Amino acid sequence: MSNGNRHPLGKQIARNQRMIEEINKRESIKRQGLQQGSGSASQLTQNLDSVLPGGLLPGNVGAINRIIWPFWFTFTAPELSPNTTSQGFTTVTQEAAFVWMAYTKSVFTVSGGVYTYVDPEQAGASGSTDGLKFSVRDSQSTRVFHNSPLDMDMVGSPQYPSVLPTPMMFLPNSNIEITYTNENASVTYVPFITFFGYRMRVDDAQNLLSTVVG
Repeated sequence: MSNGNRHPLGKQIARNQRMIEEINKRESIKRQGLQQGSGSASQLTQNLDSVLPGGLLPGNVGAINRIIWPFWFTFTAPELSPNTTSQGFTTVTQEAAFVWMAYTKSVFTVSGGVYTYVDPEQAGASGSTDGLKFSVRDSQSTRVFHNSPLDMDMVGSPQYPSVLPTPMMFLPNSNIEITYTNENASVTYVPFITFFGYRMRVDDAQNLLSTVVG
């Protein structure tokens, strides 16, 4: 048989192999209870619902009122001179609620106009924020999250965030307030606390909370 006769036969075999692969793919999708089609967001959501438990479903897929996305808020404060108190505020915008899940700190000391980062991974006084405390309050609901101010040394470093035992949800337009207190008689601090969590639309909040895991 000449090369001219073998070439069309090879092309036909390749086409047949592709057809078999496509049939096998469709059968596999059908056995898993999935749908094959345009690849739209709604179809993707339905396919994921079919094969994944609720805790593993991606939260950023689906209708606009049924998605969640990572977010964070940072509470700043002016220089805290010895034996002074200051407050930091942030507002959860009207766009979506915020589920608070963890938080970290960053603290600087100030001396002669020079800012020095207090590294919590350092042992001893160089990694300590002695006398610096804080408390958190939801101004809208008047919820106070601590019985007494917490020492800043108890808060997770950027490498090891402090995780809440139970996530806290703040509704849109909530105003979150942090009160910083410096009880140190000789050190001036500049503290930052950052809340990490997820934003979610409140329309389906109860259904979506099951997808927020820490």
